[in-house]
Amino acid sequence: MTSLRTLARLIVTLPLLFLPGWLAAQSGNPLLITAEDRCGFERLDDASLPLAIERCLEAAEDGDSQAQFELGDLYYQGDRVEQDYDLALDWLEEASLQGHPTAQFRLGMMHYQGDGVDRNLTQAYIILKMSAVNGEDAAMDASDRIALQMNQEELQVATQLLSTLFRNYLEQLREEQLQGR
Repeated sequence: MTSLRTLARLIVTLPLLFLPGWLAAQSGNPLLITAEDRCGFERLDDASLPLAIERCLEAAEDGDSQAQFELGDLYYQGDRVEQDYDLALDWLEEASLQGHPTAQFRLGMMHYQGDGVDRNLTQAYIILKMSAVNGEDAAMDASDRIALQMNQEELQVATQLLSTLFRNYLEQLREEQLQGR
């Protein structure tokens, strides 16, 4: 009986997962289409790519952090477009400032590897720690591996900067809560 009930729930809820995307596609309203659907570059053929980039660019310029990440990743990878670390860096920084954990992870790794920027272990460590706090699982391990390569002074500077960032963030949250009451 339990498995029948589970199957019934699955039959009812599974179509609901696809309904928003389908409705958005039917209406033609780009605001209803998620950035992942607008910017799902890997699912597109080469002929559709320019239009997808254009739509994704519109969303990114409107502040959509997922679209910003998708563009940054597209230019970082360089598989479907010419690799451009400057563009990748710009879009990944935009998404990172909004707390996008995967963008922060990619950005931290760019600083670690020196991809398009000077290699900077301290900067990489800080960005990866922020990424980990925001939910990127791989960021904690990566930052720990980087810490092993840092000297004591670099680690101390990074720790102090992180403390300041978190303290400022908590103060900002507190102010927002007080204003919201």
